[in-house]
Amino acid sequence: MLFVARWCTAFVVAFATLGAACSQSAQDPANSQNDLRQTRVPGEYLVTLVAGADAKAIAEVYGRFGIKATQDLGNDLFLVKLAEDPGLPKLEELRGQSLKIKAVQPNFIYRSSGSGSFR
Repeated sequence: MLFVARWCTAFVVAFATLGAACSQSAQDPANSQNDLRQTRVPGEYLVTLVAGADAKAIAEVYGRFGIKATQDLGNDLFLVKLAEDPGLPKLEELRGQSLKIKAVQPNFIYRSSGSGSFR
């Protein structure tokens, strides 16, 4: 009898947990877009130069937006901080007009989902 009572309790708990998990609804796409916008550092971009290009190419192409800082991260990759953020589409448009800039992307913020440390 005790075995049946425990089994029934476990069964009820399992269904309650399953019901709670299934009742969560999908995120609203509009909210997802806002989350995407908040996952980058405003005004900061990672710019990759073609091999052999000089870092001066960054100032030539993006200088009109007021470059506050440029940090060489190695392997032709630079962190560029702009005073005025024109947005990625405009930076991509300008990148397409330069043979010296290979790629540009926002400086995304990465968060750990766990409490552990890297090893």
